Amino acid sequence: MSVGFRLFSLGLMAALAGCDNAQSTAQLHAYLQAPLPAPQAMIPPVPDIEPARVVAYEAGTLRSPFQVLREEGAGSWQVSLLVTDELDIDRPRQFLEGLDLEQFEMVGTFSNDQGASALLRANGIVHRLKVGDYLGRNNGQVAFINPEYVEVFEVISDGQGGWLERSLSIPLKQQS
Repeated sequence: MSVGFRLFSLGLMAALAGCDNAQSTAQLHAYLQAPLPAPQAMIPPVPDIEPARVVAYEAGTLRSPFQVLREEGAGSWQVSLLVTDELDIDRPRQFLEGLDLEQFEMVGTFSNDQGASALLRANGIVHRLKVGDYLGRNNGQVAFINPEYVEVFEVISDGQGGWLERSLSIPLKQQS
């Protein structure tokens, strides 16, 4: 070891030894051994809360605020008496019935020997539909295909043993 390193080490040890003050160490031990003061304030009791006011929901038949109004008219919900005979609740569900009807946009039509088909896009995928195909979560069914729009009928339970029916037009999107 070099002489400079030895002198540095000796000086460092002398400096550190000078930092140990018996009086300040005794004060620190006394402070740590002293009992803590009793808490002054307790947690306040929980205030009494009024029960929520019960309000009957009456907007079930109104248009969803997230649904776009169509120029052709979004249609309105109306009580349907004939649907119970035509609605097959036990039929297997098709893939497009898992999507909301508002997600669909019409991007085109074409016709062949089997009739007219509509091209509807949902979630970036184009689907080919014909009259009678089901789509949307509310038992929606394609009723009419026009080159400018597709007419869809939706049917939902009103919760009282009846059914509500609505006609909805999905217009052709001009810029796809």
